[in-house]
Amino acid sequence: MIVKELANFIVNLKYNDLDEDVIQKAELCFIDYIGVYLKGKNEIAPQTIKKSMRLIDRNYKHSMLENALFFATASHVLDLDDGHDVASVHLGAVAFSTAIAMSLKLEVTGREFLEAIVAGYETGILIGNIANPNHRNQGFHSTGTIGTLISGAVASKILRLNLYQTIQCLGICGTQSAGLLESDHQGTMAKAFHAGNAARAGIVSAFLAYNGFTGAESILDGDEGFLKAMAIGDVDSEDPSPKIRKSRIERNLEQLGKNLQIEDVYFKVYPFCRHIHSSIESAIFLHNTLKKDYLSIDSIDIYTYKIASEHNNYNPSNMEELRQSLPMAVAIALVCGEVSLTKINYLIQDGLFRDLDEIDDEKVKDIKFLASKVKIFHKDEFDYLEEGARPANVKIILNEEFRGGVFEHTTIFSKGNKRNPISPGELVDKFRKLNPNYRITRLNTIDYMESSKMAKILKMLLDFD
Repeated sequence: MIVKELANFIVNLKYNDLDEDVIQKAELCFIDYIGVYLKGKNEIAPQTIKKSMRLIDRNYKHSMLENALFFATASHVLDLDDGHDVASVHLGAVAFSTAIAMSLKLEVTGREFLEAIVAGYETGILIGNIANPNHRNQGFHSTGTIGTLISGAVASKILRLNLYQTIQCLGICGTQSAGLLESDHQGTMAKAFHAGNAARAGIVSAFLAYNGFTGAESILDGDEGFLKAMAIGDVDSEDPSPKIRKSRIERNLEQLGKNLQIEDVYFKVYPFCRHIHSSIESAIFLHNTLKKDYLSIDSIDIYTYKIASEHNNYNPSNMEELRQSLPMAVAIALVCGEVSLTKINYLIQDGLFRDLDEIDDEKVKDIKFLASKVKIFHKDEFDYLEEGARPANVKIILNEEFRGGVFEHTTIFSKGNKRNPISPGELVDKFRKLNPNYRITRLNTIDYMESSKMAKILKMLLDFD
């Protein structure tokens, strides 16, 4: 069974067996997590969670579960956290939040911390590779559902659970898996909460297992388990399958522990849903060709894969909706030539979410104008390219002044993918832009964390009181 294989991997994973490249990638993921968390922690969603938890119980302040809820929500709320293109799951928001919440209360070394992180990432990627895209196509948000098992893997490792206890922990996690994409695409705070809920659930599961509580070993691949219930196949396809093909499970289990897939994790550079990134990059490329002549655009045609084509909100009314809006993302890129969090915040201040007749800023009017010219097309062949590809072709047709000229650009692998990577220097630049007042030399501590106790390091790195 999948759970037993995973539990065996988690229990036997040792820091000394990790390649230097794996350790370096885990540390880069940690740097990215810190930068995104620090920028996100004062957003309304995590602050509302903190306020609500303390209304429920005044003694809840800075408890392990409150911290897990808060950290994971804060690090996912900006949609800038890392993920995996094939598994379709955000990993760091859940894995690091779980490890941090526990390390602030327990004696955890840097080596144990990194072991737990790798265990969580590999667990999430394996389950995501097996379950998706069917799981996602049925309306489940993997960061909430699979995230629960990511957290359970991290928590069981930090608690040093044995094989039997780890199996129980994952079994308990699986039955708590929750998170629906309706929350994401309706522009609500519940999307970020999915990560927080997953982190909380994983910790609860680990402590329950530690104290003898039991869960189903067959929770993933059983007759009434996760895969059967939540990843049966696309009901609109010509050949819907009632079960995940056995070969897909076997192929992924064979690689477990041999080729650690944390190295394939992407880092995000745009605060939008990952499915929109390729269109953004092509639009930025076209902006650099057109410059200020974007007002001469007569039409914008976007050809992309099915999931991306469904991000068709033309009139987002809040930041959560904007992050899921392909037309607005492309319009911003064409007008501004950048799609940064800072730029978007300025556009919002200037009226991006207001009606056109209430807007004074010309650039915002131009963005609204161009968004209305976007047409989105599902291109069938884009659904069947290499795993990890997120293809988009953006074609702009100019008006008669430019003789109906046509410019187009195609992006197959979004920035941050292993085929289009972000360098460590670029990652630190992302950190600096998100947190310009942060003393960046503090991050040097991460180079020596293996031999340190984590609680003190974490309080210093995260500005945590």
